[in-house]
Amino acid sequence: MFRNPSTIACEAVPFIGRKTLLHCLGTLYRSSRHVLLLGPPGVGKSVLIAELIRTHPVLFAPHCNCLGELLAALEPAAGLDRGELQMPARVHRLAARLPEIGRPIVIDNVARVPPRVAHLVRFLMLRQPVWLIVRSTDPLDLGHVWPYLFLFKHVEVPPFSLAETRAFLAAVDFPGDRSELLAAALRLHRLSAGHPATLAALVAELRCRTYDLRTAEGLRLLALHARITSLSAPLPVQPLGKSNCEPKFERLNRTTNQHE
Repeated sequence: MFRNPSTIACEAVPFIGRKTLLHCLGTLYRSSRHVLLLGPPGVGKSVLIAELIRTHPVLFAPHCNCLGELLAALEPAAGLDRGELQMPARVHRLAARLPEIGRPIVIDNVARVPPRVAHLVRFLMLRQPVWLIVRSTDPLDLGHVWPYLFLFKHVEVPPFSLAETRAFLAAVDFPGDRSELLAAALRLHRLSAGHPATLAALVAELRCRTYDLRTAEGLRLLALHARITSLSAPLPVQPLGKSNCEPKFERLNRTTNQHE
């Protein structure tokens, strides 16, 4: 799996496959359930949610690193502005607004959730359905929302099937010989492990260079160059100065267990 595949996953291609899974999510949406959407990085969780949102309105937050960022993402969608209110007042104002809106809250990239954010999530769950998009259910990876997982309906996003990989290769923007690309569908499927973001990275590399996809050496070079490209993607730089975010979740449980 390549690092930072989401930067390449947002290719301008139609939504491929997973109609059954999308129908299942639509049913959960209408039943007002709390949902945990689970899958490894690059498997297409965010793309799946983006497709669902096209027909099912939600309040969406791209991450939950700290309390201020989560509120800042949800308040505009709820028709609220920050104003001069302090954090507790903003939380209660948002909670009071939720029943009027009647939309589930979807939070992407949920990982290492700090305590205050976890308390807000639980507070919101008492008033509106909450959907969390996660990579793992490991408590050390999830952070302080882990104790609430039993309240969620778990939905796992599987990798692409070979047929879905072929459909992706047929739909993706590719200026070269598409017949050669489709002929290599099985090899690219195995190389990407069925992960759409990794597959998109491989196709992006094939746009730039020519590889012999019929040989193991050509496939190794393709995977190596695509990995180098994804590793060289610039990382976001946070501005200097005081932040209103909480410290990241520390793995206190592991440390405690080691001392015991």
